[in-house]
Amino acid sequence: MADGLEEQLQRLVGGLADREVRQGRNFPTPDNPANEFHPREVAVFMLPSILCIAQDLSRRLGVGSLGYRFEMTDDMMTPITAIPEKPAGFSQIAPFVTEVFDKNVMACRHDLTALHVTAIKLLNPEFSYDAPVGAVAPVAAAVPAPAPGSP
Repeated sequence: MADGLEEQLQRLVGGLADREVRQGRNFPTPDNPANEFHPREVAVFMLPSILCIAQDLSRRLGVGSLGYRFEMTDDMMTPITAIPEKPAGFSQIAPFVTEVFDKNVMACRHDLTALHVTAIKLLNPEFSYDAPVGAVAPVAAAVPAPAPGSP
């Protein structure tokens, strides 16, 4: 992702996560629910999946692409990479990221893996949570950004 934009988006997600933690809504780790993700960790680990879902939402609402291409990885903490092709500006992306955080991230905050699964299924509808990410779709599998001017 573009350095400045990625940092801004991570600060946004980290701030949203921090707001929730301050209100007593924590983000338990999957291996030990007694441990919790720090808001910064939520931002770093979840941003690519949040962007994938946000771009899907943007397209479904007729706004168009946010300018990212997504690829699956073998890293279970961040199984999707967001590759900026022609990313929209922060002010265009932020409302979609905020909506996805408020609706999707908070709905699965006790198991953030579910958010990754949602994003992965946008890339590969045949994805099965039982199989390793790389075994279901090769790393080269990607959703391209649409051509300029197309929704």
